[in-house]
Amino acid sequence: MNSTLSQDVFGAQQQRLENYFHLFSITFLYWDHLITFPEEFKYLWKRPVRASTALFLFNRYFAVLGNVVVTVSLFSSDLTESSCQPLHLFRKLLLALNQVIVCILLTIRIYALYSCSKRVLTYMSVTGLTLVGLAIFSIFGKSGQPMPTLNGCQTPTPLIVSIQAAAAWEALFLYDLLLFIMTLHKAYKARHELQLEGLSLVAIILRDGSIYFGVMAFANLINISTYYYPDPFLRGALCTFASGMSVTMLSRLMLNLHRIADSGIFTSHITTCQLGTDSVFLAPSPGGNVLSATTAMYGTLYNEA
Repeated sequence: MNSTLSQDVFGAQQQRLENYFHLFSITFLYWDHLITFPEEFKYLWKRPVRASTALFLFNRYFAVLGNVVVTVSLFSSDLTESSCQPLHLFRKLLLALNQVIVCILLTIRIYALYSCSKRVLTYMSVTGLTLVGLAIFSIFGKSGQPMPTLNGCQTPTPLIVSIQAAAAWEALFLYDLLLFIMTLHKAYKARHELQLEGLSLVAIILRDGSIYFGVMAFANLINISTYYYPDPFLRGALCTFASGMSVTMLSRLMLNLHRIADSGIFTSHITTCQLGTDSVFLAPSPGGNVLSATTAMYGTLYNEA
């Protein structure tokens, strides 16, 4: 009797901790949305709608609105077992679609960064489709049974099922890592020319978005580690965090690109040089003339106001 009661109490603590992780994740997502909304309004809402604008809004608002439903399912104590099942399925769909959207947008970014190389696009598409296919198979394979509790709809995940689900995130981590390496490679190839003109390698890395890909990959790696956790209710507890971080980083990358060109994520490698050190991760340099260093190399003329 005491043993059963102790297990119930421990299970309730796990469920509550999972809810806290989710709450932290969406708080970060919504907070970042609020503080960057003025830039979103300035660079997207007040300009003509283009393909990059539509992709940005879909990526951002699908996650924001979808997580409202997930939050209700995790914190409502009035749900039945029959209602928990579709809510659990919705959460899996939300996570899967968020990551597919992010992968598509990142592939477009690499394609633009490599001067719209068909060879790079083919390579990235084949690799991406293979890994996304593996991820979807893992996500929608056998899963734990969701059940209503005082802490909302919770899903205890058996270890074998958790390892299968981890494979989906591991595939996405490999893709994020590949993109990170490709952006670093692009920055490394251009380092000599741009450093001679006054831009540091750090500025080049920030400009091309390597830091964004790196943060996404690191957040995903932390999430993957939770799938091997011994407590069934905490396995995958950081999936909302990893997904939200991907959406947030991609949104920030696209906002930075929309600052300099309406083409946004389709902006070419040459045009992105106009970012210089004007990034949310690095303060603009004193004097403000961040582009004078690139005019000789690219034949473009720019002076920051």
